[in-house]
Amino acid sequence: MTLSPVATARATIIALVALCLSVACSSSGAPRTANETVALGVGAIPGRPGYDGVMRGLELAVERLNESGNVRFRLRAPNRGASSAVGVAQQLRDDPAVLGVIGHPESGNTLEALPVYADAEHAGANAVVAVSPTASSPRLSGISPWFFRLAPSDRDAARYVARWVRDSLGARRAAIIYRNDSYGQEWSSTFSDAFAQRGAVVVQRDPYLTGVSEWEAYAQLLAKLHPDVLLFPGDAADAIALLKALKAAHVSIPFVGGDGTEAMNEAPEAQGARFVAFFRAERATSAEAQHFLSRFRARFRQEPDMFAALSYDAAIAIGRMVLSGARTRVAVRDALEHLGQGTAPLDGVAGPIAFERNHDVAGRTVVVTTIGATIAMVAGRTK
Repeated sequence: MTLSPVATARATIIALVALCLSVACSSSGAPRTANETVALGVGAIPGRPGYDGVMRGLELAVERLNESGNVRFRLRAPNRGASSAVGVAQQLRDDPAVLGVIGHPESGNTLEALPVYADAEHAGANAVVAVSPTASSPRLSGISPWFFRLAPSDRDAARYVARWVRDSLGARRAAIIYRNDSYGQEWSSTFSDAFAQRGAVVVQRDPYLTGVSEWEAYAQLLAKLHPDVLLFPGDAADAIALLKALKAAHVSIPFVGGDGTEAMNEAPEAQGARFVAFFRAERATSAEAQHFLSRFRARFRQEPDMFAALSYDAAIAIGRMVLSGARTRVAVRDALEHLGQGTAPLDGVAGPIAFERNHDVAGRTVVVTTIGATIAMVAGRTK
């Protein structure tokens, strides 16, 4: 049977309406029903450092959000075999059930994935918001209207640590050994400038490469220089290797690792060393923190790390926006922008959740922890 032009047009319109409803009428703009299940995307590569913490935090966040009853939340994790940030981002952006993404934990992967989440290829037509728990590169400040983060930038953290090292440790001569990438370079240069402004000097500033560095040579050089403190913006495994080399060379220097070294917390070789973190369970006192800590300890029989706590906060931020009525990707983004810029901050595990105009977290705390000490930490706000 041949349809008339009018009938054909009507059939086409009906088909388009049905298609629109089936995919939530473009995930950026159409409202969702109150009882629909909403997916939170896991913007992290399986198997990478911190991934287990991220998943544990998100698991508890979904359970917490589902206590509300009027919207059901679930996690949308990357498909098996996902090995790149861009691949993960494409999967999550193209899933119409995903209203927001938690991730990526790393700054480098975040920078790679952001054009995909912002759907730059199609002028943002299918963009989805991403809230990183721990990415700290200064390059991320204000980088996209679709990106928010909960960790202080490396510049803010390094400035605070330089002030603390000078004022609290009384250090006048610092050595820096840094991972030779944007993270280590930014920490090193910012610390050096802030340290110099306080009348102190950096006597050594050397990069290292994971897997090819001769830690014994670094230890011998440090033995000759006798710095008052050693700053190490690098990885936990590398920090432990350097500490072993220092011990073998009978070199004793106050050691302060950057926020990438938290995993050395359990290593016997790291006793007495310090590291920078954006969350410590001992300092978490809010009602949301107490709920999270109780559930986490009961479920996993250990203390949460910053990946778990900040991933929980990122999911809670997105979820609370949905529960308050934001049922599209655009609405979720707009609601997050108003946190601290017109609406009250949310109660988070690692502190109040609010954002500056550049989408950096507002006024989070940097914690310097001494491993194995009875009085384990000092803290200060980055702004």
